[in-house]
Amino acid sequence: MKKIVFLDIDGTLVDHIKFHKVLDSTILAIQKAQKNGHKIILCTGRTKSNVHPDLIPFQSDGQIYGAGSTVMANGEMLFNVSIPKNDLQDMIHDFDHNHFGYTLEGEFDSYCDDFCYQRRNAFADHKGISNELQAVIGSDDTHFHMKEFDLNQAVMNKISVFSQSKEDLEKFMNKWSNYDFIIHDKKENESHFCIEILIHGISKASGMDIILDYFKMDLADSIAFGDSMNDYDMISHANKGICMANGASKLKKAADYVCGYSYEDSIADMFQKLGLLDPIQ
Repeated sequence: MKKIVFLDIDGTLVDHIKFHKVLDSTILAIQKAQKNGHKIILCTGRTKSNVHPDLIPFQSDGQIYGAGSTVMANGEMLFNVSIPKNDLQDMIHDFDHNHFGYTLEGEFDSYCDDFCYQRRNAFADHKGISNELQAVIGSDDTHFHMKEFDLNQAVMNKISVFSQSKEDLEKFMNKWSNYDFIIHDKKENESHFCIEILIHGISKASGMDIILDYFKMDLADSIAFGDSMNDYDMISHANKGICMANGASKLKKAADYVCGYSYEDSIADMFQKLGLLDPIQ
């Protein structure tokens, strides 16, 4: 039976602990699974402008960007939604008023305030990152500072927000309760809490359903791999949800399986265990 596999990028396909790239074993497993007739779908919180061609060294059958905001398959746009300009303008005012760091993320370009712009550049200087990731972070063709932002031209799919105050974020979420929020756990080495802002009803799970309908496949044939809280809906929705060992504790509880770390041959090993590398009889 043909399966359809939904794969998160950061912390799943791309390891951010040791190698900072898609492992060769993962690439080979994906290509073999595709030869066996299975579908491979990127399912990422990154918007389309944030997925540099050098980041993903294989051809996927479909893409879910912006945690469900943009859905594509075989080069065809199946779904795309953006935040209304009036809301965007008011949100930016709230971000600045509350001293939030933020990145406005769109299909064609993304815009960072001072905090996120410096944060991105600091990561680009991080020793040990791969050439692939260095090319992505160093690319200025789609990433800009807010000083270049034009509201009239803006088409933003989602927003990432950072704050040192959890209480300020909660007040913001209460004000904008007509939107959906992904709340990320704050790690010990991080100075800020982080949320992602999505149009109500949009998630990786809603993107999955669009892809399944396009390929005329059943949810019963779906497999999903992820590691963070923006994967929660995807992992819960898939017939088989798999969390990486480096994943969020809440996600591990929701998953059917917990595999190894993203810097190990974990995806390839799970593909083997799930029979994706065996010819379909």
